[in-house]
Amino acid sequence: MTVLAAVSAAALALAGCSDDDSDSSAADQESSQEAAPEPEEEPAAAEEESPAAAPKEVEVTPPGTKLKIGEQAVVPYDRAGATGHIGITVTGVSDVDKAAFDAALGENGDADITPYCVEFTVENADGSDLGGSYPPDLVGTTADGGDPGATVFGADVEGCAEGQAPDEFAEAGASYETKRLQGAGPGASVAGASYKEDDYEDAPIVWTP
Repeated sequence: MTVLAAVSAAALALAGCSDDDSDSSAADQESSQEAAPEPEEEPAAAEEESPAAAPKEVEVTPPGTKLKIGEQAVVPYDRAGATGHIGITVTGVSDVDKAAFDAALGENGDADITPYCVEFTVENADGSDLGGSYPPDLVGTTADGGDPGATVFGADVEGCAEGQAPDEFAEAGASYETKRLQGAGPGASVAGASYKEDDYEDAPIVWTP
């Protein structure tokens, strides 16, 4: 116990000296140094936009291909500055009200034309930016792929209005539905459709029931 007490007393004496020295040193430092300013935060680097993915390779449907309604054809697309590949699927053909059709055509109407609506889906096949693009011009056919004997251009009626791609349409697999008003002459009817643009003019792709 005596030894411990002596050691403790010595330690206290040293501690006392140390505290005096520390207080003096701290005072000197406070009087001679100012607090360093906090470093300014650097602005966050602008996020770099990742480059758009290159369009993927796709297999194009050959000219002259015969398809059933519900099957898809893949064709090149190049219109109004938008280029890429689209998938076209004719999904059906429906009747159109004759009175509404005649009213839509006005003086260009024809009493001998029976109206029909070709319904189809357009898909972005390769991931090209086709935002806001217009659908292909499909033409109505008879059940065996023949000419129905009438041509209708640039007309819409309620229930058969042509749509177009949404503004954001750059992802492969994205799709939209659209329609095209067509007509048949006396004794004929529209039951299918054909695609005959560009390289397919002489050998169209044809969809039949």
